[in-house]
Amino acid sequence: MNEAYKIMHKKAQIGFGFFCWILFGILLFNVLTKSLFIRSIDTSGFALTAPVSKVKTTILTELTFMGDPVTVGIITIGLMLLLWRRGRATDSVWYGMLQFIGYCLVILIKYSVTRFRPSFRLINVSGYSFPSGHTFSTVIFTFTILALLLPYCKVKWQKVFLEIIGALWIIIIMYSRVYLHAHFTSDVIGAFLLASGWWLLANSQRTVFFHWLQKPVNKV
Repeated sequence: MNEAYKIMHKKAQIGFGFFCWILFGILLFNVLTKSLFIRSIDTSGFALTAPVSKVKTTILTELTFMGDPVTVGIITIGLMLLLWRRGRATDSVWYGMLQFIGYCLVILIKYSVTRFRPSFRLINVSGYSFPSGHTFSTVIFTFTILALLLPYCKVKWQKVFLEIIGALWIIIIMYSRVYLHAHFTSDVIGAFLLASGWWLLANSQRTVFFHWLQKPVNKV
């Protein structure tokens, strides 16, 4: 029964992972063609995050810094070292790989799409817009923290509480990027779909990866 559950879980991960990437592909096509659908989503996003105020801008500027790929990368390295020291070498490499190799995928897409950022930005930011690197890094890091902490939750409400906190943090970062006009709404949605698909598809192959990595890593 346990083996059957694992097989079903793996199939579900693959299915939902590809579903996320199919939705990402549809969104990408609309971004490339500058469709009315995309323009409508982006316009609605800016309207949803209005109005602009000095206090709101200051708070969201500070919060969005926590989702910066550099910030998340540094924290991820710290997490990797902590896991390694606690004898979880394979977990250390795995979660680091998900973050850093995943972000390489973001960079590849950014420089392939070359979408310019919105006008009237409230912060100084460079580079291309689609997809949002802040959102991608935040989603992967949040999923990582949840994956590490949820097994220690003894009762259901603790798991639900952590999941809600994780979801809210992702939403805050996505909201901040649109409010600050650092990204279009379609950029942050695209990054969420890309990150979710990457997380699900990669984790569906986790056992295979661990089996391959177990011996060489444990010799270090």
